[in-house]
Amino acid sequence: MKKIITIFIIGAIILSSIGVLGYQKEKFTIESDLYQISNPIIMDYDNFLSIELNEATSYVIKPGEPVLPKITKTYVLPFGVNINEVKVEYIETNSQILTKEIRPGYEALIDGYDEEIKLETNDDIYKSTEVYPDKPFNYKTTAGLSGSEHVVFLSINFYPIRYSPANDILYYNNLIDIEISYENPEKTIEFPNEYDLLIISPAEFEDAIQPLITHKNDYDIKTYYASLEQIYSEFTSGRDDQENIKLFIKNAVEEKGIIYVLLIGGLKGQSKEWYLPVRYGHSLSEEAYLSDLYYSDLYKENGTMFEDWDSNGNGEFAEFKMFGKDVIDGSPDVYIGRLACRSIKEVNTVVNKIIEYESIKADETWFKNMLLIGGDTYPESPEGFEAEIDTNLSASFMDGFNFIRLWASLGTLEDRYDAEQGINNGSGFIHMAGHANPASLVTFPPYDSEKEEKIVILAMYDFYNPSRINPKLNNEDKLPIILVGGCHNSQFNVSLSNMIEGIKEFGISGYFFNSPLRFFYMEWVPKCWSWWLTSNEKGGAIATMGNSGLGMGLWGFDYTTGLDGWLFPRFFYHYGQLGEINIGMAHSSAITDYVNEFDINQDGEDRQMIQQWVLLGDPSLVPGGYSN
Repeated sequence: MKKIITIFIIGAIILSSIGVLGYQKEKFTIESDLYQISNPIIMDYDNFLSIELNEATSYVIKPGEPVLPKITKTYVLPFGVNINEVKVEYIETNSQILTKEIRPGYEALIDGYDEEIKLETNDDIYKSTEVYPDKPFNYKTTAGLSGSEHVVFLSINFYPIRYSPANDILYYNNLIDIEISYENPEKTIEFPNEYDLLIISPAEFEDAIQPLITHKNDYDIKTYYASLEQIYSEFTSGRDDQENIKLFIKNAVEEKGIIYVLLIGGLKGQSKEWYLPVRYGHSLSEEAYLSDLYYSDLYKENGTMFEDWDSNGNGEFAEFKMFGKDVIDGSPDVYIGRLACRSIKEVNTVVNKIIEYESIKADETWFKNMLLIGGDTYPESPEGFEAEIDTNLSASFMDGFNFIRLWASLGTLEDRYDAEQGINNGSGFIHMAGHANPASLVTFPPYDSEKEEKIVILAMYDFYNPSRINPKLNNEDKLPIILVGGCHNSQFNVSLSNMIEGIKEFGISGYFFNSPLRFFYMEWVPKCWSWWLTSNEKGGAIATMGNSGLGMGLWGFDYTTGLDGWLFPRFFYHYGQLGEINIGMAHSSAITDYVNEFDINQDGEDRQMIQQWVLLGDPSLVPGGYSN
């Protein structure tokens, strides 16, 4: 069973398709080829049945509802297009009587929380004769980037397998026809090609940034700079500084043609004041989390409207609350990254790292190594080791790399020395995952359901072993690009001042000794785990991608079908299989894929997933440097 499901997951993601439709001036209809689908695979799953499909791109997994395959097909259309009609016709429908119920879905698991895993059916659905899902397909459009082109994505989600629970009947289709009718804009929307990269920072950083601007231009990444002071003087119509910055970026796209944006500036030292302000996202799972996606999601609808993340017009941005929700587009319109520098010294450090990294072509003896690090993220689950499954999927996309598996199940990950030594030996890429906070990343050995044998992978601060605080990373110029799954590793608003604020809010008792024990949230550390690695003077990482909020996932072999487990390997798919060599492009393309696959305006966890996935690094960075 394990082998079959693993092969299925890899195949499903690779087979996710994007069709490019031709551009004509007049209205016309596209009639697709017939879409052939294989028969469902029916397998035992405890007291239920599991339904698999080779062509599935994800699964419908909702608490208490049947878990069924979904297929998404995405078409790339011209900016400004108007969709007239989308038809999905099921030509061949077959049925099969089932001997058991189809397994139900469950709540997403929050990384780091002790949660009981339950499989419970919703009687409203399982005792009904109605067919589930109730609609055979749905579709949506978003505006975004495909390579260097601004386009509209038309994503069709269809459900070739449906289920009548009370009748014990499975309906499935082997042949589907898709028909799309749309109208091109009367006038072609064109963007200039004057610049590639826009760098934004406070003016006091400008002199330190100038060598990076020169370096980028020398390597034909046409770059220009804008200070926040300049932006605030030129753009005043926005409702706050963040919206004025976003309007400036939109203008830079339309007037200069930029596709990359590098934000430079985090908190000022250990204060609560920002060098470069942030926007926060909100979900039912977490009150607020950092989201630089706000600055890159510029357009909505068919690309002709500004995306302000305030669709209900109440002045509160990015709402996802019980009684208030903003509908957002979600697909990036520029490739964005942030260097969360807290001082001019940090600016000098990361600027020098980027210049040296890109100026010297990496030696393949270390660059072609890829570290896969993790263990059993949810040991309470009866199947699979989530981090190992996910990092292995990422590896499947990286042709020509040598994979070093530091896995708990293999005994190659027993403590932090293993991860530290692996980083010091040198690697081009690292995918690691587990439970985390802003200061550390941990995992568990297989099936340690009581979570008694925690394995610390990498920690800035560790009260269980003070001698290992701030591990000695000395990989120097052998700098990896790191993706990390888990909670809050990239929460770059941490600060020593948070301890004072926390004591004021929760008192000495609530902060240190009793619930909610906020001290152990580690939000008082001087810098977050991801930025600590990226800004490390003697090594660390050249860029890090992780969650600014709660990491979320599905257990066992479901892990790669949604949330962290679906999103993160898409970076490696875009880099390793599609050749998107600038890390910001691969990062944003993965987000676009997620938006096309899942309903970010219906499910709060899916919304949070794309909003909180932060790139702490230069989005125009070329992995391994340039060939001189």
